[in-house]
Amino acid sequence: MEMRVVWRALRRRWYLVLALAVLTVGATFLVAQRTGETYEATGTVLVFPPLQAQDPTGAMTQDNPYLALGGVSQARDVVVRALTSKKVADTFGETYPTGTTFEITPDFTNSAPIIVFTVEAPAPDVAVEALGTLTDRVPVELEKMQSELDLPAGQQVTSVVLTRDEVPATTRKAMIRAALMTMAAIGGLGLLLIALVDGWLIGRRSPSPEDLVAEDVAGAPAPVSLHPVHVDAPVADGRDPDRAAPVEVTARLLKRRGRRDQRGEAS
Repeated sequence: MEMRVVWRALRRRWYLVLALAVLTVGATFLVAQRTGETYEATGTVLVFPPLQAQDPTGAMTQDNPYLALGGVSQARDVVVRALTSKKVADTFGETYPTGTTFEITPDFTNSAPIIVFTVEAPAPDVAVEALGTLTDRVPVELEKMQSELDLPAGQQVTSVVLTRDEVPATTRKAMIRAALMTMAAIGGLGLLLIALVDGWLIGRRSPSPEDLVAEDVAGAPAPVSLHPVHVDAPVADGRDPDRAAPVEVTARLLKRRGRRDQRGEAS
């Protein structure tokens, strides 16, 4: 369906467009009010390298573990993959109320093996509790990964909580997202429906006799004169030149015939 056809249909059914606008605004406001504000809590966890390292000779050293942060990035990625699995998501959804979501990603702003946690919930206490539950799972996953290696405690990769919000921030992202989706869905589908109804009504309506006469008059071809028209011939009494020209030509022919007849009688 072309846009100009839709535009013409909307102009004809302007009263339906006005009603649709009122309905869209009301539904958008209602959805935004029911969604309400949400609360967002964030936290970061550092995947910590082992406190002891083994040198090439086999002896254990007590080097600064912060110097080996780059070597545990793979362990961090494995933990992120484990925490974003379907099993963890299902358990999270069963534990916390509807509307509580989480996001776990590596911190790409620096090279340190940091995991970023973001929890969004309809209540502040739910956001803080869910954030604590997720961050507490990091050492559990690390211990599960290294349980079969039979390593001493000093040689295991551990984790440290760097930051964790105790008071979540108020956000309106979910409310704005729901309002925009409602407006787009109701408005777009409503305009398309109005255009379809307009086409159906026009196709169903039978033309009136006046419309048929007007169409016949508009579609009839203009009359074409079969007689030659002299360019310099004046228009008599303001009449149509196409009608005046044949009369003048006929009068001249009659005069010429009369003259020939007179000449024939004289001879």
